Amino acid sequence: MRLAVQGAWIADNLNQLGSGAFYHLAYASHQIHPELLRKLRRASFHEGRVRVFILRGDVGYEVADGEVVAIHWFPEFIRIHFMIGKVYFDEVGAETSWEDTDYLVLA
Repeated sequence: MRLAVQGAWIADNLNQLGSGAFYHLAYASHQIHPELLRKLRRASFHEGRVRVFILRGDVGYEVADGEVVAIHWFPEFIRIHFMIGKVYFDEVGAETSWEDTDYLVLA
């Protein structure tokens, strides 16, 4: 799962916490690609990798990766909890084209 953020302060938080720490990001339902949202709703257990990107226009720059711990559902949004794996703060993470900037959470 790819998670986009727009604030550089989140990258700073991830860097300060470091590998092995827990973090969460929250997204409104309309910010999650509809196909992924349906898939997440059908699953009874959530696990897998996350990659966190800072969005600049339609390009995402990877700042961290990790493992999903839990997904908490609320009426208007979801909160994705993950354990931080690697933080790409002093080195360059992957750069990717963000297909649809209306969605901040993609498969």
